[in-house]
Amino acid sequence: MSITNRLEKMKFSERFEYTSLPIALKWSVIIACFITFAMGILGWFLIEQQADFHQQQNKILGSSLVNQLARASSEPLLAQDDLALSLLVRHEEKEKFIIGIQIFDKEGTLQATEGVSAIWDIRTLLNAAPDNNSLRWQTPNTKAISYFSVIKYQQLPVGIALVTFDRKPLDAQQTKLTNVLITTTVLLVIFTILLAFPLAFKLFSPIRKLVEAGDALTTDNLTGLTIVERKDEIGRVLDSFKSLADDMETKKKVESAFSQFLSPSIARQVLNQPKGTELGGATIYGSVLFCDVVGFTELSENLAPTEVGKLLNQYFKYFSIAAETCNGTVDKFIGDCIMILFGVPEVDEQHGVQAVTCAVLIQKISEQINASRKAAKLPIIQFRIGINSGEMLAGNLGSAERMQYTVVGDAVNLSSRICDLCEPEQIFVSRETIEQPGIRSITKHQSLGPIQVRGRKQPVYPYNIDIDHFIRQSDIDAYLRHIFFDRENL
Repeated sequence: MSITNRLEKMKFSERFEYTSLPIALKWSVIIACFITFAMGILGWFLIEQQADFHQQQNKILGSSLVNQLARASSEPLLAQDDLALSLLVRHEEKEKFIIGIQIFDKEGTLQATEGVSAIWDIRTLLNAAPDNNSLRWQTPNTKAISYFSVIKYQQLPVGIALVTFDRKPLDAQQTKLTNVLITTTVLLVIFTILLAFPLAFKLFSPIRKLVEAGDALTTDNLTGLTIVERKDEIGRVLDSFKSLADDMETKKKVESAFSQFLSPSIARQVLNQPKGTELGGATIYGSVLFCDVVGFTELSENLAPTEVGKLLNQYFKYFSIAAETCNGTVDKFIGDCIMILFGVPEVDEQHGVQAVTCAVLIQKISEQINASRKAAKLPIIQFRIGINSGEMLAGNLGSAERMQYTVVGDAVNLSSRICDLCEPEQIFVSRETIEQPGIRSITKHQSLGPIQVRGRKQPVYPYNIDIDHFIRQSDIDAYLRHIFFDRENL
């Protein structure tokens, strides 16, 4: 299943969790949503409580007024004093919010009235609200609530008192209070949401330090890693990062020093492969180049050892760059000789072409260095190069205490023997190397016939490579510019 399909099947919460947004922003959104939900519930509860309280207040007010009217009208109603009843309802009707007052006798006959009322038959009121002392009603022009109470005289019912209130101002007051609560809730939600973002970023600032530490480790920018002193769990993790950074810095120094004694490709193999430090190896098909100084014994007699070392280093420095340019691996420096591998340890199908190209580069580099030293009236040296291709054992040889990554086999020995056959500034290759893909098409070579070499029963068939023809067929000048100029300016 593709990542896209998995993401489509995820719930919204899971997709939100796996987004690339910063954790602080995610938590800010979560906190804001939680606060909004909590404040919404709280606001709704307060509004409902306020509405209930307002209705209870209105009910208490209405019940109190209608009970007061019932008590005041009991004697006039029993005495059938219509004038007193009329004065009573007029006086009560002047109270705020009251829009109608009626008094009925016990038979339901209306005895006194003032203002409006939707109830003229007491039986309608009793049937509409038998268990309540109030009734809401409205007309196109009126919204009202009527409260009624039984008029008693010495605990005997003698009639019904009815008081009607205008609901519009009462509802307006409740709406005003509700709006105040809503506005307060919204403002509190906005304030807490605005507070949630800086609060979340503040809370997650230690995690940002962890991210910065991880980025510094990933990008090897260990110098930019700053650790804040903390005593909590974050502090312990940061201490672990600091320890890891120190270990990585030490590892980089070791790798840097290691790469100066081994070729970078061999160093990577030893450091990165689980079995890179175990004895043994594998059979690999590649090419081996031996480059030897001509007349080194005589040169050593005429120069001090420090001068000999300085002289060889000047040449070998550029020979190593030439090997790297041609995907070669410098296996070792053997006194005045350099051994370069191609197709080892990293497989290269063009190892033969790379080896010949590197040999021509070495001779051209030597030619340019010699020209410069001649102009300065300094001693020069010349080189001979032999190349052979074939199977060889590549791996760690030696003991568990001290080992070396190298190649051994008849193909390696033969390349050294072919090198011994050369004259100064020559390149000899074996028949196996000439048969490598692409060699015949880019080289002009002369067979030297069968030659018996020391230590072998069978003769070898070396070929002399025409260096000038190879240079004309290839872009050696571009390689030389890269080695002498581009690499010097790095």
